[in-house]
Amino acid sequence: MYAANNPFADFFKPEISEEIAALFKPMQDLVEVNTKTVETLVTLQKAYVEELANASVEQFKTLCECKDPKAALDLQVKFYKSVEAKMTETAEKSVAAMSVAKDAYVATVEESTKKATEMAEETAKKVAEMKVA
Repeated sequence: MYAANNPFADFFKPEISEEIAALFKPMQDLVEVNTKTVETLVTLQKAYVEELANASVEQFKTLCECKDPKAALDLQVKFYKSVEAKMTETAEKSVAAMSVAKDAYVATVEESTKKATEMAEETAKKVAEMKVA
C-alpha cells in the first residue's frame, strides 16, 4: 500500500541496486589504483630512506677511521655517487608507478565515458519512443 504512493519504491529493487553499484564501479577502481600507487610509492621511499640512513652511518664510521684527507674525499665522492644512483633508481621506479596509475586512470575513464554515452543514448531512445506512443 505504501509502496504504491512512494516515488522511491523502485529505488530499492535489487536490479536498481546492481545498476547503481555498476555506476560506482569506476570510482571504486580508481580508489584501488590510488591505494596501490600510494602503497608502492611509500614502499619505495621507505626503502630508500632506510638504505640512505644505513649507508650514512657506515660512511660516517668509515670516515672516522680514515686518516688520509685525499682518501676521505675519495670516499665521500664514492658515497655521493652511490646515493645519487639510488635516488635516480628510486625516482625512476616512482615515475613508472605513476605511469601505470595514469594508464589505469585513462582506461577507467574511457570505459566509464563509453558506458555513460551508451546509457544516455539508450535513455534518449526510450524517451523518444515514449513521446511517439
